[in-house]
Formats: sequence, structure tokens, C-alpha cells
Amino acid sequence: MQASVARLSIVGLTAYSQSRQHDEPKLEGENHEAYDQRTWRSKLSVATRDGKPTVVIPAHGLHQAIAAAAKYSKRQIPGQGKATWTAKFLSGITLMDDPALGIDPATVNVVTISANADGIRGSGKRVPRRFPIMPEWETTFDVYILDPIITQDVFREMVEIAGMFIGIGRFRPEKGGTNGRFRIASLVWEDNRKLAA
Repeated sequence: MQASVARLSIVGLTAYSQSRQHDEPKLEGENHEAYDQRTWRSKLSVATRDGKPTVVIPAHGLHQAIAAAAKYSKRQIPGQGKATWTAKFLSGITLMDDPALGIDPATVNVVTISANADGIRGSGKRVPRRFPIMPEWETTFDVYILDPIITQDVFREMVEIAGMFIGIGRFRPEKGGTNGRFRIASLVWEDNRKLAA
């Protein structure tokens, strides 16, 4: 199957924070506060690249950000009535790998926030919770465009919306936060669409 490829480089405009759910075992007699203080770095998404550990952005999260941007835009597909781009970006693009940030997990800093104890906003008792945070970040990755109706201009527009209004990671704009905003540094497009018959 033919697919166009967008090689995309993005640069963070605001800090990027991760909150991966992990299953680090508790130590005997360890309370939740001590557990959180000891294991916050396990909330990072990490992979090995070129023999070294690096923080990565989950491909699924980036894909969902771009698809959410298509929904946010409410832009309709020309010639297709009221149909918008949302479904096209949900199923018509894919990332094959988690983009690497080239950041050693051991060098990542921590931020402590006051969070709801049960994780539900406005539910009551608040407790300190720690999350990894990266003030500066950038990455380059490939997005495969499976649906030929998605052009370079439409793709660029949705990524720009994703970077400004959706974001990635914990406390992103889509969820009322400020983290995870980004801009496009470069976009190289390899168009493999067939000519219409």
C-alpha cells in the first residue's frame, strides 16, 4: 500500500510533563507520600535508542493530539457535505515509533503539585504529587499518511492547531493546562498519492 510520509520536527513552546501509569512495587511499610517521592521518575515513558535510554513521546499520544486538533478545527472536507476531518485523522494517519527526545531519564527534573488524593478534580482532600518535567524539548519523527485525501496543507494546519491548542502530556491545553505546547520547526512531505484515473 502506498502512503505519503511527513517527516516532522517539532520544538516545545512550553514544558513537557509526563504521567505514565506504572506498577512499581511498594516497599514494606512505605506510605503513599514516600512511594511517590521514590518512584516519580517511573512516570516517564522511556525507550532504548542506539543503546542508550531516552525519554520518548508515546506515538499514540501524538496521534491523538493531531486527531483532536481536526475535531477542534471543525473544518469540513471540501465536496463532502458536512463531513469534517476528524475521522480521516483518527484512522488515516499513523506513527510507527515513539518519537525520541534524546533526553536521559536520569537528568529529568521533578515538579511537585497539589493534586486531589483520588485524582478527581474538586473531590476534596489535596496531597502533594510529583511528576517529571522537561522545560526544553524537541524531536523529529515520521507520520505515515494512509488516506490520500489528506494533503500537506491540511496536515500542516492540523499539526499547528495540535501544537497550540491541544498539546501533549500532563496538564496540556486540551485539559485546561499550559504544558506540552509545540510548534513545527520543519515539515518535509513525500507525496505518494496516485494520480486519479
